[in-house]
Amino acid sequence: MAILLENLLGNVTGKLGKLILYERNGKICFRTKPERIATVPSAKQRYQREAFAKVSSFLAPIRDELEFGFSGIPGDKSKRFGKALSLAVKKAILPEEGEPVLYPERISTSAGDILGLADYQLEWESPTTLLIRWRPNSFEGNGVDADLIFYLGYDPQSKRKWSVREGAYRKNGLIRIYFPWSGSQVGKFFHFVSFYGKRNKRIEFSDSLCLGRF
Repeated sequence: MAILLENLLGNVTGKLGKLILYERNGKICFRTKPERIATVPSAKQRYQREAFAKVSSFLAPIRDELEFGFSGIPGDKSKRFGKALSLAVKKAILPEEGEPVLYPERISTSAGDILGLADYQLEWESPTTLLIRWRPNSFEGNGVDADLIFYLGYDPQSKRKWSVREGAYRKNGLIRIYFPWSGSQVGKFFHFVSFYGKRNKRIEFSDSLCLGRF
């Protein structure tokens, strides 16, 4: 710290380049601004940042679908997407040789307490038409006939997605997914399915199930 003569600078306070000027006991003083020292993140911090970055990149193209699948969560859409991000970091990221690896089949596209899909089967009826069958399990637990199926197909390589929200009821036991693109779609998409319906005047979901990349 240094003391400046007041008759030279007058009543001067504030910043002057790298100096901070201030008054103390009637005298004008100055000191240098503290330098910012960059801290090196720990291995745990680097892992968490990389995990979050991978999850964010993977989920960004399907944000609208996730906001729908988590619409049973009170709050605005950002909170719903935040819940999807949080679950993905916890469930879909696994460490391999100290690095975070994302497993798409562990992603959740919805969450809730409604009874989920049971005894499913997949079949490609054509290169662009996928048939999904399940056992109608209405009234097992809290499942009801009127529950709708929520389907999401997602290809993380091309970032293409296809979703169906009102294609079939739980009681139907099957749904056909018609992909809008030409050429074979076999083996390109991860297929996520859940049920949803009204409970106590609000929409609630089952936990989603990934049917694999079929």
